[in-house]
Amino acid sequence: MILKARDGRDEDIQELNRLLTLDLSGKQRFLVERELKCLKSGNSGESSSAYYLDFGFKNSKNWVVIHDLRIEHRGLVAQIDHLLINRFLEVYVLESKNYFYGVKITDGGEFLAYNGKTYQGVESPIEQNKRHINLLQQSILDRNLSPTRLGVPIPISFKNHVLVAPNARVDRPPSAKFDSSPVIKADAFATFIEKDADSRSVVSVFASAAKVIGTDTLEEFGQKLIRLHRPGKFDYIAKFGVSETKPAPITKESVEAGTTSTEGKSAQVRGEKTCIKCGIAVDKKVVFFCNINKSRFKEQILCRDCQQGYPA
Repeated sequence: MILKARDGRDEDIQELNRLLTLDLSGKQRFLVERELKCLKSGNSGESSSAYYLDFGFKNSKNWVVIHDLRIEHRGLVAQIDHLLINRFLEVYVLESKNYFYGVKITDGGEFLAYNGKTYQGVESPIEQNKRHINLLQQSILDRNLSPTRLGVPIPISFKNHVLVAPNARVDRPPSAKFDSSPVIKADAFATFIEKDADSRSVVSVFASAAKVIGTDTLEEFGQKLIRLHRPGKFDYIAKFGVSETKPAPITKESVEAGTTSTEGKSAQVRGEKTCIKCGIAVDKKVVFFCNINKSRFKEQILCRDCQQGYPA
């Protein structure tokens, strides 16, 4: 059953569009545009992890689904994308990621997102989700939220998984080098749950059965977690390290007076072409490349770094 639906993200989309008007580095622009694509994809419905979770578990009395749970505790914040909880008190904490062009996981566990041209290092969603689990555990413990039997809290097991878009390519390292099994395609997660249950030993099945709770208790526990929810506006400025300043507009007067100070403005004074996004000067080869790819770059002159934010 679904206890909490996804929150609307229209305000976040509006804020990210605003950030794209600011003076961003090539990497910042890539990260903001990727975040924006993720949110728009989530709003589209079928491409989101929430869609597959709802489809697979909304009619089950043995599972509860909670989307977009934001917890504040001990001065820390955890924005949990999805919680999936069953009657064995197994809590699947799910981080949802849309790696549109694919992601590579290195032997050392580093995550590299592909932007259509090159790879960019991104935060490990597995490590990010570990922090979410720790804060959720502490919140439950400090508030005595765990269901009890004969006055004794029933142990809760937490499982860390990352859901990626079904069409995303995932390049994995050898399992002996790094265990990437927590990363699962969103459309295959329900099947993964079934296989995981089938593979359990007789001993583990009996151990789980000893702490099984009723559907009413499961729903009550889920509602307690929902009451922890503290809606808040996401601080994208802090997340991407963006400066609020916009590049000063280049005017006819400033060019004639020679008062422009940045590289891009100086290039305008010299009559050179500049990148429409970041304002740096570009050479003739870059201008030629942009001119023969007008549809791709929306008839804009872009430097090599800013070109990376546009699909090939």
